[in-house]
Amino acid sequence: MKRLRQLFLALIALTMFGCAWQRIPATPEYTLESPIPLKVGVILADTPGSAYYGPAVLKEWNEMRLFDSLVYPYRDGDAVDAVMRMTITGGWKGSGFGAGFLTGLTLGLAGTVVGPSMTGTHDALAVINKSSDETGRYSVQVTSTVEWGMTANSGEVGKKADELQRKCIANELSKKIRADRQVLLSKFGK
Repeated sequence: MKRLRQLFLALIALTMFGCAWQRIPATPEYTLESPIPLKVGVILADTPGSAYYGPAVLKEWNEMRLFDSLVYPYRDGDAVDAVMRMTITGGWKGSGFGAGFLTGLTLGLAGTVVGPSMTGTHDALAVINKSSDETGRYSVQVTSTVEWGMTANSGEVGKKADELQRKCIANELSKKIRADRQVLLSKFGK
């Protein structure tokens, strides 16, 4: 009887603690390069994605030193070399929330490998203008998938997922802008 009780307690512990796992991809690492010598004013589009991720993307760009400086929010008449309009759209879609049923059928054992997930797909567009002339157009689509166990802290998972998406958007857009560095500098006479 004592052995059965120990086995039962071990099974409960496995069920409770085995379901708290998280599978969240690593955030991208930035390579620091010399900044593009431009002072850029930024205008964010009036979309939920732009309002939510835009300021965070700009913060990432400041940390990686993409441009000499960013002016946000840009106001008409601010002394800048260029004006960038940025639009971010998209969202998160969840799946696998029925995993709790499967976990229950297996007395909790499936909770160590099966759980809900969500995939974020966001499109980002950055358009750089000199006066009224478009000097660069950069677009990316970033997709990230995160998974977690049934008893994982969903607030913590959401926070990590947003950080991942923000860093991925900033990194992918910065790669495209940096690849166009010489073209931008020639258009701005630098």
